[in-house]
Amino acid sequence: NVASPRYYSLASAAADGVVEICVRRQPEGVCSTWLTGLEPGAVIDAFVRPHESFRPMAGAAPVILVGAGTGIAPLIGFIRHNAAARPMHLYFGARNAEDGFLYGEELRQLAGAGRLSALTTAFSRASPRAYVQDRLLADAARLRDLVACGAQIMVCGGSKMAAGVADAWARILAGSDFSVAQLRMQGRYVEDVY
Repeated sequence: NVASPRYYSLASAAADGVVEICVRRQPEGVCSTWLTGLEPGAVIDAFVRPHESFRPMAGAAPVILVGAGTGIAPLIGFIRHNAAARPMHLYFGARNAEDGFLYGEELRQLAGAGRLSALTTAFSRASPRAYVQDRLLADAARLRDLVACGAQIMVCGGSKMAAGVADAWARILAGSDFSVAQLRMQGRYVEDVY
């Protein structure tokens, strides 16, 4: 039923003056099919529901962004608005680079402009196959150092990916002074999961 609410993370901020969402058409998906079938100029009923805990914390500490697929939406918004060039490290996963690397060109431009410190990608249908969890584990020493420097971790995407990412972080933080549970309690490990 199209009339029941569907929730999408915004890629835009209030200051942008527009609402931008990132939608992937799902097989047999009622809302995604309807949204992707709209013509320019179409009018829809919508509302904004703030997600107060899913935003970068105040300060200049590094931010580690982890997303897959349309989970890039809020992350690209944070990067776009990083005018202060706060260290932001993005780990992005998709099925393939050809049609799944959402905002790829813009992300490269944002990196060149200093709004994104590092861009690491993982494509599950490429050869060799990789997931964001694999990329996180490969960078474990650097990520532990960022967490020790006060980094916040922000994860957005599907629940299966988020669970795998949390497991990877548990392995990364093992033997350190930090745990995923501790970071969650401090607001330094936050998720926007669907």
